[in-house]
Amino acid sequence: MTTLPRTAASPIDVAETAIYANLLALADRLAEAANLAAEAAAASKNGKQNLAIGTALAIDDLLAQSKCLYDAVIALHRHANRE
Repeated sequence: MTTLPRTAASPIDVAETAIYANLLALADRLAEAANLAAEAAAASKNGKQNLAIGTALAIDDLLAQSKCLYDAVIALHRHANRE
């Protein structure tokens, strides 16, 4: 069996790709959180406090996910630039 030589991606290329993907995911989560906040504010303005709070509660999970994605981006950046 013959194997063809593989061109290994450099660690920096892999890190840059991972950072980009995580930043896209982060932007998506934060945009979703912003939309929920706007919906919650609109519900509150219309006197629907329970709906406002119920809508806002979903933001908690999105912020937790956002923090994890942010931490991953920073860790990847630091790891790729440590040499």
